[in-house]
Amino acid sequence: MPKGISHAVVLTDDLETMIRFLTDVCRMAPVERYAPAPDQLTAAFGWPEGTTTGAALVGQGPGLLDLVAIPPQLAGTVAPGVVLLAIPTADVDARVEAARQAGFDPEPPRTGEGANGAMVTLAPVKVGGVGFEFARFG
Repeated sequence: MPKGISHAVVLTDDLETMIRFLTDVCRMAPVERYAPAPDQLTAAFGWPEGTTTGAALVGQGPGLLDLVAIPPQLAGTVAPGVVLLAIPTADVDARVEAARQAGFDPEPPRTGEGANGAMVTLAPVKVGGVGFEFARFG
């Protein structure tokens, strides 16, 4: 049973500057760079299929930041900021079904390789204009 969020997903229009601020000024560590799977970007943010970009996990969970660069082709159409709050769960399917039964409209769960090479299952859902994602790691 989750007791809070595991991380926040933040879109940025300058990934390198954001990382430099968080590491040099805020002293957050470690930094783990990764390339999100295009289908995860489509599911989470509604970006066009095949979109690619860079990303980095900064800090340690719970409470780490998952920074995702806004691709150049989407600059000006996608606003930087916090877009998803991740709710960890061992049973993403059950949380998705509970959300549906409660009248919400979650995306179907998608499983792919996460930042550290481990498998991750995610299912985004918007509630009151705020993005959440049910997340199972490993």
